Amino acid sequence: MKNTFILFLLFALALSGCRKLVSDYEHPDFEPQPTLNAILSQGQPVWVQVSLAQCLDSVHPAACTDAEVLFYVDGQFVERLQHGGEGFYYGETTAEALHEYACKVIVPGYDTLFAQTEMPETPVVTGIEIMGNATIDDEGNPCAAVLVTFNNNPNRKTYYEASIETRFEYLFDASLVAISTSHIGFSINTDDPVLLNEGSGRLLFSNEIIRDTVYTLKVNTRMRSGYGFSENATGAYTRSGYVAVNMHGVSESAYRYLKSQDANESLDAYTSLILGVITPVNLYGNVENGLGLFAAIAPMTDTVFIED
Repeated sequence: MKNTFILFLLFALALSGCRKLVSDYEHPDFEPQPTLNAILSQGQPVWVQVSLAQCLDSVHPAACTDAEVLFYVDGQFVERLQHGGEGFYYGETTAEALHEYACKVIVPGYDTLFAQTEMPETPVVTGIEIMGNATIDDEGNPCAAVLVTFNNNPNRKTYYEASIETRFEYLFDASLVAISTSHIGFSINTDDPVLLNEGSGRLLFSNEIIRDTVYTLKVNTRMRSGYGFSENATGAYTRSGYVAVNMHGVSESAYRYLKSQDANESLDAYTSLILGVITPVNLYGNVENGLGLFAAIAPMTDTVFIED
């Protein structure tokens, strides 16, 4: 679960999707643009990918294999990253919390690329609970909530991206009768102040309005809470399983990128489906003299086991 968010960001950055080239379409001239992408992970060696963005009819970006990639920590040069193939450059520096990381990329024939980001701290979750009958769904069915309590430093702006995994086994008289699993990335009928402040039920948020050193996030969910049996049935009914909270600290650059992705997806869902056109997508990027995203993540997973 630790790498779920990293894989998600890499997938999003790949600019992949279902595309069909319109016949007889004369697309405008497009000069290749140098692109830098990297998602540094706390406790892992640093890396970046350098490529050249190409025109619409190109399936994949062109890998840049002759770049010079210079890496900096807290403003000081530390190493030159080595090319490992396919435009990926690797270093020996381990990413650590609360350090500023920067990268200069020299691509022959182009202006020097520059990007920087800060590695966040790993979130500290102190409690996970399930609240029954927290809200109702669109059909009027009662729904539970997962309460996630975590530490907060009100003097430091921090950003989070979270998801919740659940798996429960339902047994009657020691025989397995059902299994329910869920992946929770949104809160339905959101009434949590922090999520309301973000304007979305997605579990992507900051501590902007949190003033205390501890906060409990309330995530309303359609997680199944149990099964009913006949009143005349005899025997023991039990439920056992776990709730796993993936709560990652993310850099401001990652937060802003995901926010811009949400905004564009919300718009295109209407324009492409109803009007049959796709508007230009302007995703956030923080690379000077080029395209791409230079971001950081401090992944964290906490699991509680439940049996009743």
